[in-house]
Amino acid sequence: MRKINLTFFIILLIVVVVSCSKEEAEPLKRVPVLPETVYKYDSIGGQVSFDATAGFDIDNDKATLGRVLFYETQLSMNNRVSCGSCHRQSAGFADHVAKSEGFDGKLTKRNSQAILNTGLQSFFFHDLREEFLENMVLMPIADHIEMGLEDKDYMVEKISNIPYYKELFINAFGDSTVTITRISDGLVHFIRSMISVNSKWDIARENNFVNLNPQELRGKDLYFHEFPCSSCHGGNNLMGGASAGENIGLELWYSDPGTVGIDPVRNVPMNGWFKVPSLRNIEVTGPYMHDGRFNTLEEVVDFYDHGIKRHPQLSFFLRRGTNGGFFRLGESPQDLEQNLLTGVEPLRMFMTTQQKQDLVAFMKTFTDHDFLKDPRFSDPFRSF
Repeated sequence: MRKINLTFFIILLIVVVVSCSKEEAEPLKRVPVLPETVYKYDSIGGQVSFDATAGFDIDNDKATLGRVLFYETQLSMNNRVSCGSCHRQSAGFADHVAKSEGFDGKLTKRNSQAILNTGLQSFFFHDLREEFLENMVLMPIADHIEMGLEDKDYMVEKISNIPYYKELFINAFGDSTVTITRISDGLVHFIRSMISVNSKWDIARENNFVNLNPQELRGKDLYFHEFPCSSCHGGNNLMGGASAGENIGLELWYSDPGTVGIDPVRNVPMNGWFKVPSLRNIEVTGPYMHDGRFNTLEEVVDFYDHGIKRHPQLSFFLRRGTNGGFFRLGESPQDLEQNLLTGVEPLRMFMTTQQKQDLVAFMKTFTDHDFLKDPRFSDPFRSF
């Protein structure tokens, strides 16, 4: 009987001690841990012959502030998510899921886009609705699904009441005053500094492609000559022009219409036009498309190979008669024009298995591994 009582009291004592410990323990505090010497965000590595900043002067102290703000969960309504929750460095600052989870558990309307080389872009979001990065950086914070801080005064109040921002604002602006403009400015400097120019492809372009293996070289020829990939995904940033929208025939009719406006050919409301993304770091930025419907690059290639739908507003680059800008053998310019204006015949590429593998291998040379692990862009917060 004494053994039973002793055991009972020992168990009771353990329960009391554990309970008291839980009640007395302070919750972990999440604070940024920054290097003693400010990171050089204005320093760009890699062998490149173009200006990825587009002439924008990056301030290191403002970018440091922006880094903390980018990963700050207190910029959401209930302190649950940050910009970095939906734009993860390991995913090329996209996300690993088709739709990201907002502050109250609801899913975003569209797939999170990768962040890189914003100086080479002129419009933002899948539907190209915002021209200025200064405005764009605040919109997800205020979005009712993503972060929920629709009241900008409350946004300022929250940041003003966090002690570690005092020094960051002083370093960036000369005093500790928090304003919407300064929050935006910090985020812009940080995001502008997210420059990816050191992929295997970048090195190849500067060195006559000697670092590409035979499969990658075959894929390069397919990408630029055999198929129309580079018609939309060309240029220094692998996205054609600075920013453009195209309808790639994912559906015959899109429930999400994408870009608002009028189809310039048919003079009807646009349906299914979305921003052409950069293919830099495409290996790690899946799931793919505005709705994240494809999980792998192989699925994407299969779609372009034989899955393009006959949408009446289909991109000219993806119609029969065009192949990276080239006419089909025996097709006159007049025949091509008639086809483009009166009938939609989606391009069918009919790739071999080897061609698909070569194309995917080449696109993987767009991965900038230094960018994906650069400590300047990493989450500075630690819990104590």
